[in-house]
Amino acid sequence: MTTSQGRPREDRTRLDVVQLGGTPDTGPDAVELHSFLDRQRNAILATTRADGSPQVSPTWYHWDRSTVRISAPGWTKKVANIRRDPRVSVCIDDQVSGSYAALFGRAELIEGDAVAELTWPILLKYLHPDEADVRWRRINADADRVLIRVEPRRIVWRHSVH
Repeated sequence: MTTSQGRPREDRTRLDVVQLGGTPDTGPDAVELHSFLDRQRNAILATTRADGSPQVSPTWYHWDRSTVRISAPGWTKKVANIRRDPRVSVCIDDQVSGSYAALFGRAELIEGDAVAELTWPILLKYLHPDEADVRWRRINADADRVLIRVEPRRIVWRHSVH
């Protein structure tokens, strides 16, 4: 299906996963992709500045098999950029193996009472529960955190072949 300008219309009903590398008979392996996204330490969130230039921010994240969640202070440039233009990309890589996943989609900002509950799995990915509790009290001392939720529409996945 195409738009009136002849461009392909975006299909919002399925996730497009493109696998790079490997052999021609290998397709995207969801188990390996999810495992990769679960174990990597940091993500790079790319947003668009008001002048159209990119801004990238390293961040902690949590992948729940369908969405990436990132917690951030509401006053940051990345949040202001998302308020203006929700199109984002998130890149997660492993510098040792060369594997990476680039996720593309629209960010949704979640504010208010739900932020603490949605941030907790992010903290637990990186910290012991006691440390996570201390960290949450410190980073949310001003009660200004927001949750950035990205449900990717497209994933470019390069799983290096050993």
